[in-house]
Amino acid sequence: MKNRQRTLHLTQLSLLIAIELVVGLTPLSFITVPPVSITVLHIPVIIGAILLGPTDGALLGVVMGCISIFRATTAATSPVDMAFSPFLSGNPLGSLLVAMVGRVLLGIVAALLFRLFIKLKVPQTVSIALAAVLASLVHTVVVLGLLAVCFADLGVGLMAILLTIVSLNGSLEIIAAGVVATAVCKPVLAYLHRHN
Repeated sequence: MKNRQRTLHLTQLSLLIAIELVVGLTPLSFITVPPVSITVLHIPVIIGAILLGPTDGALLGVVMGCISIFRATTAATSPVDMAFSPFLSGNPLGSLLVAMVGRVLLGIVAALLFRLFIKLKVPQTVSIALAAVLASLVHTVVVLGLLAVCFADLGVGLMAILLTIVSLNGSLEIIAAGVVATAVCKPVLAYLHRHN
């Protein structure tokens, strides 16, 4: 029975990493509905964190961070994009912090918030949605905050962080995280509960 559970766990983690790679390395990482373009790369991290826990959530965050570094290095279109590349930014340590810390925290925070809400007897659907939305918000604040600290010359300050969060793009990304994570996690958790 333990081997079966371990195999299932590794299969789920592998599938989520594969989804992250496909989404992150193709145009699928952005949904464009003019005039906005929202990223969905954070959603597999949140889903994995809720389904598999904080350790796997952190691992999925590392994969997301590596994808960010790769994309920034090979396809940067602005100075902010280049800030995510330790090879192009002029501040390699700052780039690694910006690219990795928020992504790793995204996975950890989503998992821990979900577990906290379940422990507090919040309904599962609400727990998933709240964990996804709040983790997405924390991710945005941490990444932009680190950009402001490590790359102050880019002009990312408190006002830019707040404007990004309340902007149409930022709001849609946070809402998308809540909706998609709930739509995926709820049936998967129900299935796992029935078969365990």
